Amino acid sequence: MSDDPYWNHNTHYHPWLLAQAPDSARTVLDIGCGDGLLARKFGRRGLTVHGVDLDPVILDTAAPATNVTVEQADFLDLPGTFDLVTAVASLHHVPLKDGLTALHRLVAPGGTLAVVGLWRFDIRTDFPYLALLPGIWAFDTLHRPKLSGPDAHLRDPEDTYPEIRAAAAEILPGARLRRRALLRYTLLWHKPATPPAGRGLAEIKS
Repeated sequence: MSDDPYWNHNTHYHPWLLAQAPDSARTVLDIGCGDGLLARKFGRRGLTVHGVDLDPVILDTAAPATNVTVEQADFLDLPGTFDLVTAVASLHHVPLKDGLTALHRLVAPGGTLAVVGLWRFDIRTDFPYLALLPGIWAFDTLHRPKLSGPDAHLRDPEDTYPEIRAAAAEILPGARLRRRALLRYTLLWHKPATPPAGRGLAEIKS
């Protein structure tokens, strides 16, 4: 993404997010869309994209783009379903299980959920991750000329990685989580085209 106006730990994962769009996808929901950078990338691929964010100030910086709409809205209350749902550094802004339950609902049957998230560092379970920190600092230094981003509201994550993994296993069966470099994790989930026998959406509790 060499033509991006800025780089940060979130935009670093845009290529991964773009790669998760199924060939059959037509609609995308980008949660916490901010200035719309990721949404515009999906829009340029011909997908119909709807971005939502709670911050009206940052939404005002989103440039108009073909195939892209943005809205000030809380994804916990958003209606409808989408072939691909993305959430970048936004899940930790809401209670974990409430957020995962809403994501489950928003993904259309047969669709895909792709999350880039943050977790609360816990030395007891994240000790091996410390070895990556010098590399992260070096990577930031390499990208320092473009190290920036929109002036978004920040919040420290409250849930540890094991807590996120356990909640995902409960609400998004089969989801694949990975700790990644740059203090992020990824979550990838493919919603079954039909609910498993005996497990309808009404059984997914918040």
